[in-house]
Amino acid sequence: MLRLLSALWALVALVAPVTDATAYVAETVATWQGGDPVYLSPESGALAADDADALRDRITGWRDDVFLAVLPAAAIRQGEGADVDEASALLDQLHEAMGGVDGIYVVNLSGAGTYAAGYGDAPGAVDVGRIVAREVRDHTLGQVAQVLEGTLDELGAPESGGVSLVWVVVALAVGAAVATAATMLWLRRRRRPRRRASGETWAGPADYHPSFPTYGDQRDTVEDRAALAREDVTRLGEELDAADPPLTDPAVAAHVQAALDAYADASRRVDDLTGDDELRQVGQVAEYARWQLACAQALVAGTAPPPRRLPCFVDPGHGRSVADVSWAPPGDTLRPVPVCRACYDRLTSEGTA
Repeated sequence: MLRLLSALWALVALVAPVTDATAYVAETVATWQGGDPVYLSPESGALAADDADALRDRITGWRDDVFLAVLPAAAIRQGEGADVDEASALLDQLHEAMGGVDGIYVVNLSGAGTYAAGYGDAPGAVDVGRIVAREVRDHTLGQVAQVLEGTLDELGAPESGGVSLVWVVVALAVGAAVATAATMLWLRRRRRPRRRASGETWAGPADYHPSFPTYGDQRDTVEDRAALAREDVTRLGEELDAADPPLTDPAVAAHVQAALDAYADASRRVDDLTGDDELRQVGQVAEYARWQLACAQALVAGTAPPPRRLPCFVDPGHGRSVADVSWAPPGDTLRPVPVCRACYDRLTSEGTA
C-alpha cells in the first residue's frame, strides 16, 4: 500500500498534460448563472451527488455570492510547481466569465486539490484562501466533502440553507412530541414485513452484507456482521495493493487516490460498529473504493467506467438501482436486493399491506 501511495504522489508532481479549461469554465458558469451555487462535473468522480446536494442546501437562501465547483484534475495543467498558478488562473477565468461578480469562489480539482479566491468586498473574501488551506491540511485529497463542508462552516454557513436559528428552535420545541411519536411509528412499521397486492414482501432496508459469501450456520448478530465487515475492509486493502495499476495517466491516479482515501475512511469506521446503520455505511464506503479502483482499471484497459450500482433486481430493464431492500417474490424468502427508484417507491408506498 505504501508503495502505491508513494508512486501516486511522485506521478502527480511529474505528469504535465496541457488541457483547455474553456469547456469546464463554460459549464460551471452556466450552472452558477442559472441559480445553482454548486457545479458537480460528471467527469470528476470526487464528490457524491448527495454531498453536493447538502452543500447546495447550505448555500441556497444564505448567500448568493458563494460559488463551488468540483471539476476533474484535467481542468488545469499539472506541471511541476504549476498547480497553484494554474488553479489561480482558472479561478480568475471563472470570475471573469461570471461578469466580474464579487464573491467567494471555491474549486476542487479532484486529485489536484482544492483552491479558493475571494473577489471584491464579499464577506470572507480576504480569509477564504487561508480557510481552505487549513481544511486541505487537515484532510486527505479524497475527503472533498469534508473540505468543502469545513470551508462553509468557517464562512458561517447555516446547517441548512437560509433557515434562521430562531425558527429552528421554535420548530423543534413545537414538534418534538409529534416527531418522537412519528419516529416510533415509523420504526414499528419498518420492522414489520408488508405484503404487497402482487404477493411480494418488503421488510425495509437490507442489512449489511459483505462482498464475499457466508454460510447458513453462522449466527447473524451485529457482532458477527461487524467481524465480517472488518474482514471485508482488510480484503479491500489487499485488493488495492494487488491491483497496482499504472499511474502515468492523471485521471487513473485520481481514481486510485479516491479509492485509497475511501479505504482509509472504511478502516477508521470499522473501529466503531454498533448497529446496521454503521455497518451499511462501511459497506457503502468499501463499495465506493472498489468502484473507484474499477474505474481506474477501466481507464487503463481503455473501456468504459462501470456504473456505481447494479441494475434493478426486480427487472433489469428498469435501469440502475438506487437502494438495497429486503424483498421476496410471492411465496419466497426475503433477501437483500438492489431496486430502482420506481420499485422502491412502489414497495414503500402506503398501498395494500
